[in-house]
Amino acid sequence: MLFLAVTLGFFVENQREHYVEHQRAKAYAANLYEELKKDTARLNSVSRRNNEVAGQLDTFCILVKENKRQNVTTGMLYFYANSVTQVEYFSSSNTTVEQLKGSGNLRIMGNKLAYKISEYDKMIRELEKEYDLSKVEFAKMEDLHFKMIDVYFSEKMFAEREDPRDSVFKVNDLPVSNDPELMKAYIGWLKFESNIYLYQVRRYLSPLKDSATQLLALLQKEYHVK
Repeated sequence: MLFLAVTLGFFVENQREHYVEHQRAKAYAANLYEELKKDTARLNSVSRRNNEVAGQLDTFCILVKENKRQNVTTGMLYFYANSVTQVEYFSSSNTTVEQLKGSGNLRIMGNKLAYKISEYDKMIRELEKEYDLSKVEFAKMEDLHFKMIDVYFSEKMFAEREDPRDSVFKVNDLPVSNDPELMKAYIGWLKFESNIYLYQVRRYLSPLKDSATQLLALLQKEYHVK
């Protein structure tokens, strides 16, 4: 009888612990689900903006290379060069992932989910390392940017116009450096950075979105979160 009582007590305690862990996992799952939805929306936004900036930087390079420069106004150059300072970076809403890692509770999410969460976290760390490198390169490009155009005129011009494209394109008296070596270096960096932004979308942002989408589906399946 004593043996049965001890065994039953152990079973009940084990069931209670299992229930507590399951409830804790459900709470983590709900929080993680909301954060991943924010991440996917942000990944879409940053990817779209990176693609736009890359296209605008490429257009600037093409305009400078045009043989018929009389058709290219300084307003056009300012319009496309304005994208230099408009690049966006992705930052994850990964509070729950950090909590799971820090508390040692990743195991309670189940093997499959734990693996996918760890994989997603690793991809975020890899993107952060990429950003550390690209921000150094961006600083070099930005330095050339400030030498090529007058940022005061650029900010004033775009602040005064809600939809500046058409009106800015007609302007042809904005100061642009006429140093050919400086321009050569500038468009070289623009083209380089344009390729970097496209690479980041292809190599990091798109895979991250795929991973987040898979995690959302798993959380729905395992914990029925909405």
